[in-house]
Amino acid sequence: MVSVLRTNYLRTVPKLILFLTSYSPLFVCIIVRQLYYNRSYLHFAGFDKAGILCLLHKFGLSILLGLLLVLVTLGTILFLKILRSSSKNGNNVTVKSISNKNAESIGYIATYIIPFLFQSFDELGDIIPLLILLIIIYRIYVTSSLLLVNPVLNCKYSLFEMEYEEQGQRKQGLMISPFRDIYESDNIKIYNIGYKLFYVNKINKK
Repeated sequence: MVSVLRTNYLRTVPKLILFLTSYSPLFVCIIVRQLYYNRSYLHFAGFDKAGILCLLHKFGLSILLGLLLVLVTLGTILFLKILRSSSKNGNNVTVKSISNKNAESIGYIATYIIPFLFQSFDELGDIIPLLILLIIIYRIYVTSSLLLVNPVLNCKYSLFEMEYEEQGQRKQGLMISPFRDIYESDNIKIYNIGYKLFYVNKINKK
């Protein structure tokens, strides 16, 4: 018997983009912190070796994170555009029960972001442990429901845990939606993006 893949798993790049987007508030805080504490070096020091080394030492991380934020922002916009287009091929289901999970983003911030806010990143020895931890968290993030728990996306998109009916069968899943109000008995179109993870494309109120 040939096995059929029943889940439209996101590829590596979209998963990485979602992960980096979830950490973009931390990146902004690191940049602000580094600029503030090194503000006395915010002047032109020439293009000689000493000036370039000073720039990289005091602001190298901020420059790198700034470029990363630009790429992540563009990548997120493109990903959401593609997702909205692809989700037109989703399945129509009926909501049976639903609960709002936007508060999960607060827990994500408290657990995975705030602990890094008060770290110093002036030395390489401070940056390497951060990278190791981010790699570990990334591996957990992309293989769990954390994929939809995103403080940045959840500012615009709502997160719901729902029980729904599809072709007479009751199922459960975690769904991200551009719609703020979804209720029991609503007919919605969902597009599968992971194991029991969905994007809500359309909603028809009853």
